[in-house]
Amino acid sequence: MKKQLTKAQEFCSKVKDLATCYNIPFFVVTEGASATFNKNSKAVANARKAHIQWEKAHKIDPNHDWEKDN
Repeated sequence: MKKQLTKAQEFCSKVKDLATCYNIPFFVVTEGASATFNKNSKAVANARKAHIQWEKAHKIDPNHDWEKDN
């Protein structure tokens, strides 16, 4: 059974779709969800790395993939 997306997850999913259309790397984070796709962007890599540290400090699994839950 698929779990319904939260508004944050739906937003991140739409950003991902848009970035895919333009074939650009991105990282987006909002309360409750984040999404990323990176292809050699140091800025995107740095943003995600910083967010991983924040997630670990707040006892959030940085490897959790909410897309696989849905």
